[in-house]
Amino acid sequence: MNWNKVNIVYLKEIKDTLRDKRTVMMMILVPILLYPLLFMIMGQLMTAGTKKLEAQKSRIALNDSLPGVLIDMIRENKDFDIQSVDNPVESLKAKEIQGFLTKKIINDTLQYVVYYDGALDKSRLCEDRLTGILNRYLRQEQEQLLLHNKVDTSVLEPFEIHSKNIAPPSRMGGMLLGSMIPLILIVTMVLGAMYPAIDLTAGEKERGTLETILTIPIQRLELLFGKFLTVTTTAFITGLLNLASMILVYTSGMVQIGKLSELMEFGITPYGLLWLIVSLIPFALFISAAIISVCLFARSFKEAQNFVTPVYLLIMFPSFIAFMPGVELNRTLAMIPVVNISLLFREIFLNNYPLGLIAFTFLANSFVAMLFIIIVVKLFHVESVLFGENQPFQLSLKRSHIRPAPSFQPSSALLIFALVMLLLFYIGYFAQIKSIVWGLVITEWALICLPVILLIWFFKVNIKQTLNLKKANWTAFLGTVFTGIGALGVMVWVSRLQMEIFPEYQELVESMEKILNISTTPLHPAIGLFIFAFSPAICEEMLFRGLLLSSLKKHMPGWMVIVFVGFLFGVFHVHLYRIVPTALLGILFTYIVFRTGSIWPSILAHFINNSVVYLLVNSPTLVEKIPWLIGESWPTLKATLIMITLMIFGIALIEMRAKNQIMDDK
Repeated sequence: MNWNKVNIVYLKEIKDTLRDKRTVMMMILVPILLYPLLFMIMGQLMTAGTKKLEAQKSRIALNDSLPGVLIDMIRENKDFDIQSVDNPVESLKAKEIQGFLTKKIINDTLQYVVYYDGALDKSRLCEDRLTGILNRYLRQEQEQLLLHNKVDTSVLEPFEIHSKNIAPPSRMGGMLLGSMIPLILIVTMVLGAMYPAIDLTAGEKERGTLETILTIPIQRLELLFGKFLTVTTTAFITGLLNLASMILVYTSGMVQIGKLSELMEFGITPYGLLWLIVSLIPFALFISAAIISVCLFARSFKEAQNFVTPVYLLIMFPSFIAFMPGVELNRTLAMIPVVNISLLFREIFLNNYPLGLIAFTFLANSFVAMLFIIIVVKLFHVESVLFGENQPFQLSLKRSHIRPAPSFQPSSALLIFALVMLLLFYIGYFAQIKSIVWGLVITEWALICLPVILLIWFFKVNIKQTLNLKKANWTAFLGTVFTGIGALGVMVWVSRLQMEIFPEYQELVESMEKILNISTTPLHPAIGLFIFAFSPAICEEMLFRGLLLSSLKKHMPGWMVIVFVGFLFGVFHVHLYRIVPTALLGILFTYIVFRTGSIWPSILAHFINNSVVYLLVNSPTLVEKIPWLIGESWPTLKATLIMITLMIFGIALIEMRAKNQIMDDK
């Protein structure tokens, strides 16, 4: 690759990018102008709103049975406006009053109850004020009772309680900045990379200039890297300007946060700022490569915007982890993109500099960035992706207007996957809550299998080719059996590792065992195998190793298709702690179909996996002898070696069959 040519493309694209108003606004004008204006106005509005709320009187109603002393205390307080109403609760609902105080006796216990509307600021303030009066009245009554019984009132306070915050104002300010800045920074960096990425890929296709550029004496790789560095530069500059703007806004005192200003001090050391900037470099590379890889599939600017939106959301949501209490950066979280950068920024703003975790975060983001760069390079050499040869989604209410096709296009297949996910969210989970047994039957056959079959029929797609219904010989099936059995050992290791990292995973395992246990779910073993093993093996394989795989394998490199379909399989099971082990199984099943060309071996592998788990849960004697089979302990070295050997032997058989198939086709 000639880096001089890459530099020429890079400088050319940078100039063109800086001429684009949308990019300039997102990269420069928004952080420099918007943040100071936004934070100043928000601070002033919040301060003014709080003062206005506190200056207003709370309209309340009082029960006639209240003690006169308590009523007098309330009347003396200028914050209350006592109203006379016939039905206090209805008046509270109608917003005629903000609170109602009454006295009740429940189980021989005297209670004072404050009724309020928690959805209204004024009502919550009223409740706070009435509670304060009641606490004063309670203390007064306690003292009078003690005096009446000739007891020293000091017994009410045998000791004093004091809290001392040892965190300096700088750490308190860092706590606030570390929660807010990562989310805003990640969002703005994605937006900063989005427009140039779309323009340099889908925009070139729409204008018809990409083919012209490829006629000049330049390699595709050189052209790609020039464009990629352009997008990375805009993302990095956007991140730097946003970071600088937000820090300056807070440190200059533009943000007014009331009484908290006295407890907080906003700022960052040069050392911390250096680490923030360094950590942004691989993150900008990752974001740019991820967005470009998606934009390459689009044929127009508008279509690219639609494709990028889900990616934007997927990148944004993990950044919310910085708001979660009790979550701190560790080696495991340091290897998860987006999550690691959010938690690392929080640590740096707290003046913590864990160099080991910083290195883990940098290397993890660099590795993921490199992986996405490889994906982009592979996609840039696929003609159907680069030149937008995909046919649009044929949406017509008249089946006679639809042209037959060998398989679905990638965009259509992903849309069908999204449709099934929606059915799962809004119908499947509700059905499973009502009845786990019938809910699973409905989910598998009515929400997964039926839509796939109906859509294949309606859009006149070749069912045999779409579902990979090609025959498989005994070698493929034998290799699948050995691979499937060996993979069980790998899944046990993954499950045990997750238990060590996330103790909460044990609760999921126990709940799954309870669902599969015959004693808690009274089913005949054959019916249980049909529901928990056979149904998922048929229905889920039709969607993932059938429809999705057949639509994607012609448009993406083989290893990328295998990983992507496996990842979707993990996401489909919608549980944080099930995504990794399920995705690994999905990758294995997809590999089997990709190499054998038939869905039948993966159906067998899926059935074996689910059947073994179901039978183990209902075979306590076997589990007592071999507890590691369901993850209750680490597998022995001997068992691990046997499982690995079986898996390698199975893969060797599958590869042998795949090579023989290639020779037969030739």
